[in-house]
Amino acid sequence: MVSSGALTEKLKFYHQVETQTESGFKTVVEELYLETRAERLKNKENYVVDAGELFHSSELTFKFRKRKEVKDTDIVEYMGGRYRITSLDIYPKDNQMIIIVNKINE
Repeated sequence: MVSSGALTEKLKFYHQVETQTESGFKTVVEELYLETRAERLKNKENYVVDAGELFHSSELTFKFRKRKEVKDTDIVEYMGGRYRITSLDIYPKDNQMIIIVNKINE
């Protein structure tokens, strides 16, 4: 169970919806569908060297109460940064979710 005192971080979830104009042009629009508070569990950082170039990736793990259906294709906004969901675990007995997100390089 997630205690309410531990929910200190704010997360925003966006669905990616494809729209099509009358002329047939398709665009992807992000629609905000969920704002929730979460508990940040751990921070994992990796440094990888590929072809002489250093890559840095950091994964964040959050636990929160499940209120709406979250998909692994959603975009998460946390502290002004945009993240992609890499892992999604649902625990229906406790009504909670644990997600692992990875920062999107823009």
